[in-house]
Amino acid sequence: MAPRHPFRVRSRAAVLVLVLATVGCGTDDGDGHGDAGGARTETLSVVSQNLLHGLHCPPVTERCHLATRVELFGQQLQDAGCPAVVGVQEADPEMVAHLRRLARDRCEGRYRLVGGGDPGTDREVVLTTGRVVAHERVRLAGPVRTALWVRLGTGVGLVDLVVTHLASSSDDRPCDARTCPPPCRPADRLNTCQARQVADLLDERRDPQAVGVVAGDLNATPDEPTLEVFRSLGYLDTHRMAGNPECDPGTGAGCTAGRADDALVALADPTSRQSERIDYVLLTPGRQCRPTAPTGLFAPEPARRPGAGVVFASDHTGVVATLRCTVTAVQRTAARRAVTRATSGPTTTTGSEVGDERGRAVRRAFETVFQGSDRPLGERIAALEDPEGLREVFLARFGAVADLAARVTVRIDARSGSRSTVETGGTALR
Repeated sequence: MAPRHPFRVRSRAAVLVLVLATVGCGTDDGDGHGDAGGARTETLSVVSQNLLHGLHCPPVTERCHLATRVELFGQQLQDAGCPAVVGVQEADPEMVAHLRRLARDRCEGRYRLVGGGDPGTDREVVLTTGRVVAHERVRLAGPVRTALWVRLGTGVGLVDLVVTHLASSSDDRPCDARTCPPPCRPADRLNTCQARQVADLLDERRDPQAVGVVAGDLNATPDEPTLEVFRSLGYLDTHRMAGNPECDPGTGAGCTAGRADDALVALADPTSRQSERIDYVLLTPGRQCRPTAPTGLFAPEPARRPGAGVVFASDHTGVVATLRCTVTAVQRTAARRAVTRATSGPTTTTGSEVGDERGRAVRRAFETVFQGSDRPLGERIAALEDPEGLREVFLARFGAVADLAARVTVRIDARSGSRSTVETGGTALR
C-alpha cells in the first residue's frame, strides 16, 4: 500500500513527502493448561500510550518536563509488571533517547525498542520484551501520519501489531482522489481514510495464525466514522469487551484525552480530568482471545511521588488490554519457525536504497522549500510538483507553522519501484 500525497517536490525519479505542519506473555495458572489437541491458554497484555512530545509547551519547561514524564511512564510500566509490548505515539529522536534509557533501566533491561530510527516529530515506536520477527513503517495519506507494523513471537504465538496516530483537528480535512486513494472512499475525511489504510495494512501483513491488534491514538470517539471502519471489519474494542462503561465527560471516568497539551498546569494538577475516549486497543477476529483484568485505562491515577511537580506522564491516559488466548500446537509452531527465520536474517522490511544522485536531487528540492529561508516564497513554491495547484494551500499551511519550519529534517530512506521513499521530520501534530 503506497498512498499518494498532496505535497511532492519536483524531481525526475523521486517523490518527497513534505511535512507542513504489550504483549505480556505468561502461561495461565487457571484451568487452561491443555487438552488432547495440545491447546493451552496464555496471557496477552497490550499497552498503548500517547506520550506527549511536548513541543508546544513553553521552552523553559523543556517540553513539559519530557525526561521526567518518560521516567514516570517507566515506573508505571514496572508497577504493571513490565507488559511485554507497549505501543508509544508522538515519539521523536529526543523522546526515543529517553525511551532507550527506560529500556535499559527498567524491568531488568528486558525491553527492546522498535521503530526508533525515524527522524520525525510524531512517530510510533514499540517497547517489547518479545522476539521481534519483522517491522515496517508505512506512510498514511496525509502527508504526515504513519503506522508501525511489528510482528512478534510471544507466548500466545505470533502477534501482528499496528501502532498508529491518526489525523487530528490540526491536519484532518476532506479527502480527494489524489490524497486518499483506495481503500479510501471519496466521502471520507483524512482520519477515516487513514483508518481504512491501517486496517488494510494489518490485513495484508497478518499471519493467519497471529493475534492481530491495532493500538493507538485514533483521534476519533467511538461513535465517529473512523471506529465504524474497524467495527465493520469485525474488530473488537477491548475496552467495551471487558464490560467497561463508556467515557463520562462529566467525571472523566473511562476517558483517555482532554487535558491541555501545551502547558504544565494540567499535567501537574491531580484533579485534572479527561473528557473523551480516542485511544484504543482493537482486536481482529480470528483467534480465540477474551479480555480479563486489567483491561481499560492504564495508570489513570496521579503519581503519588511527582517528579518536578508532574503527576501525569502525558495529556493522554494510556490504555491496556489483557487477553486470555487459546494457543494451539500449530500456532506455537508457527511462532517458533518465524522467530528462527528472523534470527538468521534482517528483521526490517524495507525497499531498496536510493542512489546517491537521486538522494542529492531530493535533498536539494527539500532544502529549497524548507531550509531556504532567504529564498522568495515563489521560488520555494516552484519546487513543488504542482506549484499552481498547491500555491494557496501551501501559503496557508506554511504560514501556520512558519515558526517551526526550522525544526524540519529530511532523510532519504528507501525506494519503491520508480519512486523514492523519503522519511521527513516535521511540525508537531496533536
